[in-house]
Amino acid sequence: MKQLEAIIAWTPVRWAELRPETAGQIAVLPAPDTDGAAKRFMMRAGASSSALQALSEEARIARLFIDFQTIVVRDGLDPQAVHKAFLAIDEYRFRIAPDTEGAEFEDPPEED
Repeated sequence: MKQLEAIIAWTPVRWAELRPETAGQIAVLPAPDTDGAAKRFMMRAGASSSALQALSEEARIARLFIDFQTIVVRDGLDPQAVHKAFLAIDEYRFRIAPDTEGAEFEDPPEED
């Protein structure tokens, strides 16, 4: 799914007392979130932010990787769990190192 269609929802590890059922977990959900699944988590980013729509493509992609870093470093989630969740976002898959599990080419290279 495209970044503008993806809600990133997570609960920081340190907030285990507030939301023990989702502490340390992340989900990337399609917007709109008609089931309200994102409400199970304490934090949200991505399509749930109206500010994201106003950013340039480059700024949105930077925001995506800043969100990744924030979720891992500040909020203590497992980097591999966050990576696996972010693979649902096209812009992430197309911009990570091509030899990383789950990476894809936006425009596949032509084969000789």
